[in-house]
Amino acid sequence: MKSKTILTKVALGALLGALSLSPAVAAGATHSFNGARVVVASGKSFDDVAKSIEKLAARNGMMVMAQVNQGKMLSMTGLKLKARLFLIGNPNVGKKIFQENHGAGLYVPLRIFVYEGADGKTYIAYDKPSTLLGQFSSKKVAMVGKMLDGKIEGLANMAAK
Repeated sequence: MKSKTILTKVALGALLGALSLSPAVAAGATHSFNGARVVVASGKSFDDVAKSIEKLAARNGMMVMAQVNQGKMLSMTGLKLKARLFLIGNPNVGKKIFQENHGAGLYVPLRIFVYEGADGKTYIAYDKPSTLLGQFSSKKVAMVGKMLDGKIEGLANMAAK
């Protein structure tokens, strides 16, 4: 029961952060916050976008390492929401990062958050890997972060279409 409480608190914190997005994002704009957070609006249903994330990760040399159904967890509190967090990565790429700095495990695997906004539209949100990994002061990690920027941007844009 204690782990359920902790998971609920973690999910609620992530959800509140995602729901506090600017009106531009709620209106359907692709937007970046401080150069780190990116939100992509989709015309597809929540379920279609979530399925696309799973399929496209595999097609792009990555894998879904875990999923957190935040909507289901938050339903225990009475909140009805479609929201799923995906942890996506590639063990070989992760190895390159971890060899440089084990602390990068806070950001690797990458997080992609798919949710249905109050406006009924589906959104894909993620933080740019180069921004998250840039703090480790390693040229090798920074280079991998920039490469991952392109991969995750392509994945989000393809899933949204």
